[in-house]
Amino acid sequence: MQKIMKLSIIASAIILTSITSVNAQAKEFTIGTGATENQMQQNDETDPCISAMAYKLIENRCAENAKLLNIKRQLLTTSLSWPLKTAASFTDCSYYFIGAYVDQNSASGVFKDWNCGKRSYDGHGGTDIGIWPFPFNKVDSNSILVIAAAAGTIIDKHDGEFDRNCVGVGSGLSANYIIIQHADGSLALYWHMKKNSITSKTIGQTVVVGEKIGVVASSGSSSGPHLHFEVWSGNTASTRIDPYYGTCNLLNASSWWTSQKLASEPAILKASVHITDYIPKACPKSDTTNESTFYTMPFSGPGMPTDYAKFFIFLRDVSTGSSVDMKILNPNGTTYSSWNYTFTNAFNVCYAGWSKHLPIIPGVCTFQATYNGVACSQNFTISTNTEISKSDKLKTILIYPNPATDNLTIETPQNAKIEILNTAGQIIKTMYTADKQICIDISNLSSGVYIIKVKTEKGVVVEQFIKE
Repeated sequence: MQKIMKLSIIASAIILTSITSVNAQAKEFTIGTGATENQMQQNDETDPCISAMAYKLIENRCAENAKLLNIKRQLLTTSLSWPLKTAASFTDCSYYFIGAYVDQNSASGVFKDWNCGKRSYDGHGGTDIGIWPFPFNKVDSNSILVIAAAAGTIIDKHDGEFDRNCVGVGSGLSANYIIIQHADGSLALYWHMKKNSITSKTIGQTVVVGEKIGVVASSGSSSGPHLHFEVWSGNTASTRIDPYYGTCNLLNASSWWTSQKLASEPAILKASVHITDYIPKACPKSDTTNESTFYTMPFSGPGMPTDYAKFFIFLRDVSTGSSVDMKILNPNGTTYSSWNYTFTNAFNVCYAGWSKHLPIIPGVCTFQATYNGVACSQNFTISTNTEISKSDKLKTILIYPNPATDNLTIETPQNAKIEILNTAGQIIKTMYTADKQICIDISNLSSGVYIIKVKTEKGVVVEQFIKE
């Protein structure tokens, strides 16, 4: 994958709180009201997705397996579908960006993609499809699946390798991969997948188009979670083609895609609401998203003014001068607040965040962002704690530490029923305590925001905590 610039923009019409980067390589500069730019390390010619030695090994393995399997080549034309899909539980508006295309310039030290652009690196042999935002969080939850782009026979596969590698690891590391031979003799290589996610089917068995064959991760010589997808018209790397066709494609005379995507796909990948700043973590750590879809008023997020939350958008293929329009909608669909932002630079992927006051009307509200004519939205719930008795209200409980890592302590004035819920309102744990203090093991919970509901005969208190 090529070097990608990730931008975080901070703006607020009323109160501005800064988004700080934990990336030690961050450089400060000014765009609009303020910004932080992060340089994301990615694969390049010094750390290619697949090394020359690995290519030779693959060629030999595939040739040997093809001979043993005696696969007959047919006079057909292979048409490729998109090689990724999302898990059933996935709710973001989109999930991918193109980090690097096939290098169309065979000369050393220079490179060019099929669209005559520079989205590649010297000698790159495939299409790098990155996943974003929160890439390692997506790996953790098996959110992005690798599927067969065309039907065929498994001619080689490898699994069991570490899957959270970062740039600079060296080209000699093995990836978790699968290679499928199509009816016309062409090969598709699927690289960098998650450990133990490769299909249980064996070499020689067949797959159909759209069949799950793995999960996106960062195994082998990889800079972060992405799929390296490569196509050969024959059985050696010298027969490599580029499934995309354009003015500068010198490898094949037409597109191999069933439906070729545009060279630029400007879109909002995700619109989200957070209790405080989103904290990107350096590879190979999962990000601390601080995302939540449930807010009990009055609400106080870490480092935030009362009743304020952070509203983030994550975009791909942003062009200079383009703008995004945002709205926070009340439960009845009316606009609570609105604003817009115009980008003064172009970015492959970027994110922006604003501090905004939460709606005061209880119910399901909506954060909606529109870019390039397409809206992306996220619903969130505002609660006013109507469950609590007005005449005999329970005293505020104590929760600490918050954020917490392995254990969470709750202090309550009397016997209580304690429930831990996720931000979707699903109960994860239920406990009963006769003590005024209880220590709860949360080591098995994923990082993120959770809701604590304490019920006693005096009433109910609802609070939030962060699991790091």
